[in-house]
Amino acid sequence: MSNPRTVECERHGPQPETFVCQHIVLSLHTRLPVGFFWPRDTQESRPNAWCAECEARVKAMDGEWTGTAGQELGVSLLCAVCYDEARELNLEGKIGPRAV
Repeated sequence: MSNPRTVECERHGPQPETFVCQHIVLSLHTRLPVGFFWPRDTQESRPNAWCAECEARVKAMDGEWTGTAGQELGVSLLCAVCYDEARELNLEGKIGPRAV
């Protein structure tokens, strides 16, 4: 596995980059859990992740990130430490934490 690309986080300095939906990023500010989903078939320690609302939209599109599923995703960059905080917050909320 290659070295991950890094991002400069205002809070945590240089960290590996990760990608999540915009709703997970917002949950870090509101502290309200929105769910946390990721691909089941990944070996990554911090795979791309999305919320319960995005999961419902992608299921409505037969599992494809097309139409409203892709439009509403709003892929956002987080540092690895922020990702870990988001995962912990959103898995505690028990709104669909699982690999899909």
